[in-house]
Amino acid sequence: MLSALPLGAQVHYLLQRHVTREWPRRAGYLDELLAAATRLFSDADARMDVRHSHFVEIGAGRDMAVAVALRLMGVRRITCVDIDRLARLDLVEHAARYMASRLGVPAPSLRNWQDLRDFGIEYVAPAELASVRLADGSVDCFYSVDTLEHIPRPALEKLFAEVLRILKPQGLAINFIDYGDHYARGDAGLQFNFLTFSDEAWKPYNSKFQYVNRLRHSEFLELFAQAGFRALAVQPHVEAPPAEVVQRLDARFHRFSMEDLFTVRAKIVAVPAAE
Repeated sequence: MLSALPLGAQVHYLLQRHVTREWPRRAGYLDELLAAATRLFSDADARMDVRHSHFVEIGAGRDMAVAVALRLMGVRRITCVDIDRLARLDLVEHAARYMASRLGVPAPSLRNWQDLRDFGIEYVAPAELASVRLADGSVDCFYSVDTLEHIPRPALEKLFAEVLRILKPQGLAINFIDYGDHYARGDAGLQFNFLTFSDEAWKPYNSKFQYVNRLRHSEFLELFAQAGFRALAVQPHVEAPPAEVVQRLDARFHRFSMEDLFTVRAKIVAVPAAE
């Protein structure tokens, strides 16, 4: 209903902030994002001097928590690109204070967007990565955290081609992907429930606020390979197949293995295949 309203996005945020209280993020969720940022930093630091590197993120979200954490760890410069302008300075500053306290470093003062730029984060939104017009081979690391599952397949193909273009020959693409049914965040019993729907039956539940492409792990690996990437490290997390979902799988998913279907999360680290 909200996705059909003219002011639905604003109402959606107000409900998240004042009813479900998802914003500002709770400590536990920020700790998870800090852990992701730490793993990401470690992967990059093993291959490059991150203190002289340019990182690019898509889907930084409302508080840009991962980008802030990476800057506090020492990444020199980060460009954050979002299809919608979601970031709010009060939420960014909240995340910055929390991350700084956890890392034991001074928190930056982020009173305005210029402060954020001076801190080393350039926020570009609303925009697609291609519209930012970054130079060929100018980026050391592209990354995303729980973002790629929200992008339709045709747009992913264009995105990966653009990432390949902007990455340096020895650059990294590091992506954390959530393959689960996002409605399970409110009801754990729905973890893979969306695999029981046909594309047509799933449409009414796949609103712009909760869109997921339902691509499985192997499909993402194929997309990276087809775009010209070589997987450097793949770390999937597989859950036991729920019997009630297996019995009701939609025909679209019959061709996948059980392991592929019930991979709930993965980290994929890829490099240009020519590297």
